[in-house]
Amino acid sequence: MARTKTRSNNLIEEGLERTREAWSQIGDDFRTVQKRAERRRKELERRAERQLRRIRTELRKNAWVKEAEKRRKAWEKRAERLRKEIERSAPVKRAEELRSEASKALESQLDALLETLRIPSQSEITKLERKVNSLQRKVRELEKSQGQAA
Repeated sequence: MARTKTRSNNLIEEGLERTREAWSQIGDDFRTVQKRAERRRKELERRAERQLRRIRTELRKNAWVKEAEKRRKAWEKRAERLRKEIERSAPVKRAEELRSEASKALESQLDALLETLRIPSQSEITKLERKVNSLQRKVRELEKSQGQAA
């Protein structure tokens, strides 16, 4: 019976050892498969990029594509000329002048309204903030000099 127990212990230990080796081998195999998959992915990317370059080259040689590119460039030039003509046109210039005048009139009316309501403008608030900051600095300096004198 002792012999059977020893033999079963050996079998169990042997089984555990084989299991450990198998797990170790699985990890190695997994890394190998990972590396192989990465190499294949990179190769596929390179092949796809080469094919795209070849297709682009062939397309540039195609007469229809050349004609379409010429027409696109011509339309772009024409659109740019029209844009410049429109910008230089009298109605557009007049509209720009009117916009500028309206903006100035609105600003002056708003300033007058704020003054009537006694609401300070942004520039007045900024001036007051500067004065307050200056006064705060002077007060701190006075406090420091009085603290040192005492």
